[in-house]
Amino acid sequence: MKDYNLQQFLLPTYYCDSDNDLVKDIARKYVDQGLDEAELARRLFYYVRDSTVYRVGHWTRKASETLLEKGGTCTNNANLLVALLRAAKIPAGYGVMDVVGPEYFGPVVLPHFSRNVSRRSKHVYCYVYVKDKWVKCDPSDDEPLSINTQHLNPQSRVVEWNGLSDAMLNLDPNHILKDDGPLSSIDNVIAKKMKHRRRIPVYLGNIYIQFLREEGRNILKLSELNDAFNRWLFQNHKVLYIFYRLFFFIESTVNRMREYSRSTFIKNNKYA
Repeated sequence: MKDYNLQQFLLPTYYCDSDNDLVKDIARKYVDQGLDEAELARRLFYYVRDSTVYRVGHWTRKASETLLEKGGTCTNNANLLVALLRAAKIPAGYGVMDVVGPEYFGPVVLPHFSRNVSRRSKHVYCYVYVKDKWVKCDPSDDEPLSINTQHLNPQSRVVEWNGLSDAMLNLDPNHILKDDGPLSSIDNVIAKKMKHRRRIPVYLGNIYIQFLREEGRNILKLSELNDAFNRWLFQNHKVLYIFYRLFFFIESTVNRMREYSRSTFIKNNKYA
């Protein structure tokens, strides 16, 4: 790995606001315990993994905002960990993967959700400089989500970190298109806003993630997921259940009409 100016991996940025008082207060609680560098980094990793719940969408957040919201995307959680590490005077940065979006989330994603995931998506994780070397760690998934879905979803295996060696999500290498890092700033990635047309699918997707977090352990087969989610949604959120079914019915109908129009246009022009 090429040489890096470690100083740039200690500085705050607009979104990595390691100079924020809330971020500094959390970091100070661990620093004051007199831990060595690797153990300090490890404890901060578990703080982020276990105090923020995973969600999709709405990643345009500062680290301090993720801290207050107690939830975020892979980007938000990695950014919070980087900010805490920098506040603790440990050099930290980012790894950014381009991944095949629909496959990246694994087989627990229902087809109507996966159709709304970009074919090429970003996955962000954390780099930490400990014991004179760069180490990767990924605090994306909260432990309850991992534990309750890992029997169905290989990607969801719980990530444990010893502070010294790489600890990453269990992603299929075939779904990783590109992997860059360590980067000192990803403010340009965080600042890119989500498209408006994705807001409803993202909202419903986060409801589905909550279902997986609460009920995943009770589901033994992937084939049971769709029916189990519909039952859970109907029992707990009846109005949302109606909206969910209606939204994806309309979306599916519109997509079929578009596909029919496209195939008809191609057929007519083929013989023109």
